[in-house]
Amino acid sequence: MSDSMITKRALAASLKELVRRKSFEKISVADITGGCGLGRQAFYYHFQDKFELLNWIYYQEAFAELCEGITFENWPEHMYGLFRIMQEDAAFYRNTVGSQPEDFTEYLESVTSALFLEAIEKLDEQKRIPGRKKEFYARFYAHGCSGTVLEWVRGGMKLSARELADDLYSLAKDSEKVAFRLYSEEISNRDEMK
Repeated sequence: MSDSMITKRALAASLKELVRRKSFEKISVADITGGCGLGRQAFYYHFQDKFELLNWIYYQEAFAELCEGITFENWPEHMYGLFRIMQEDAAFYRNTVGSQPEDFTEYLESVTSALFLEAIEKLDEQKRIPGRKKEFYARFYAHGCSGTVLEWVRGGMKLSARELADDLYSLAKDSEKVAFRLYSEEISNRDEMK
């Protein structure tokens, strides 16, 4: 492992430890570097601020693995992995996602939007749905999934990681099929009226 990666991991571990005792908003760069015995210069060599470090942690621990080889079909397993990681380190995710939801949801919406778009493309075999509508549907469902995950975190992660992953996948599959069917019926009705 490179020296750079060792330093980044030390800073990440320090932030994670601090977040267990103190709210993310009240943690300073000095707190983070003091927790791992590094200087501020080392911190700023790798990260602009504590928010960039937080994003790095999210990506390294949760989203890198989530994105690796994910498809709409294997989505439940990948999402289960993400939610399991979050439950295992619940204090960290509650304290950071709860206080800084934008960064986390931005990642999650980006990943899920791409998956929904992939699924809609597969359902639209006859290429009847305009690209703009496909993108809108994908963003809509991704936003709903992200909101549900935020609610789950803020509510104390009471539902198991497996149940949440399965529920979101079932909802996504059923909703996409309904939306596609309704849009197809609308197209058929327009064709019949011509």
